[in-house]
Order: sequence, then structure tokens, then C-alpha cells
Amino acid sequence: MGDDRGVVETRTAPEAEAPAKRKRGRETVGDMVRSLGIVLLIVVALWYVAQPQDSDEQAIRVVDPSADVSALVDGAPGTPVPGGLPEGWRPTSSTLEPAGLRIGYVTPTGQFAEYAAFTQPRPDLSSQTGSATAIGTVQVEGVAWQQLADTDEHVSLVLEQSGRTVVVGGVRETTSLDELLVLARAVD
Repeated sequence: MGDDRGVVETRTAPEAEAPAKRKRGRETVGDMVRSLGIVLLIVVALWYVAQPQDSDEQAIRVVDPSADVSALVDGAPGTPVPGGLPEGWRPTSSTLEPAGLRIGYVTPTGQFAEYAAFTQPRPDLSSQTGSATAIGTVQVEGVAWQQLADTDEHVSLVLEQSGRTVVVGGVRETTSLDELLVLARAVD
């Protein structure tokens, strides 16, 4: 027999086979349920965080219409604008347009009232009063305002003076005639 002294035989272990990856589209129902569970947890967490506070009254964003009022008076001197309203009247919108100015208010009773001034004579008031018809006049500080009402009981007061038209109330408003009279008294 031959001399095997210098030769060392090494045996290597067979290479460990890596587990075969599953092909895409071969997920099990369990995989899908776990994925859906994670998505549902995220949705529930976002829903919980987005819940409004347990308050009946939402915060009202108050705006300052004084710059728009000043611009209207500078551009059309003599236009009647709202002045000192009693406490509790909060302006929530103010829009100055070439045709005039609109200011929305939340009244002390939480209703909505709007002041609109138009600098041209006889504007189309349908956007302000809808299908309201004249039902009479109301005296405010000795000045006659035309009272309009529609079938939904939305009331508006209209003042035409010196080629300008002022409307308090309108189609979206929910306030009472008494509160509209307060707003009309503040217009000077």
C-alpha cells in the first residue's frame, strides 16, 4: 500500500441550501390578514386622533374688516358702513369687490347676518335676497328700509341712498328681524 502520510483528506459538509423564497402572488391568507390588520390599526389610530373636541360650540374665526371698510369708503365716499355694533357681534368674513363690500357676522344669539354695500345704483340683488319680495318698509333711526322676505322666511332689509344700495340679511342668513334691525342701526 502506498504512503499516504503527507496527504490529508478534508471533507466538506454539503453546502447548506438557503430556503427557497416564495414567489410573489403566493402569499397565504394569514399573510393577507396580518397586513390588513396593520392597515386597520393605522386607520383606527388616525380616526381617533382626528375626532373633534366634545364641545357643542366650535371656534369661530373672527376677522378684522376695517381695512376693507376703509378701502370702500376711500373708493366710494358716502357709502353707509357698519359702525359700533353691540358686544357679541363677531365679523367672520369680509370680501371687498369692485362692486362693493360684504361682511358676514355671527350674532350674539349664534345666528348669521350679512351686510352688503353696492356702489352702483340698482344692482341685481338676487344673489343677496334670492326670490324675496317686498313686504313693506321698516323705519330705522328715521330712515325707511325696504323689508323683503321669501318663502323660507329669510328676511332682508334694503336701503337705497345716493346711488348706493345696502342690504342687511339675505338668503343664507338665519337671524331674526330684531337682530337685522340692530345691524341696520349700526350702518351710518
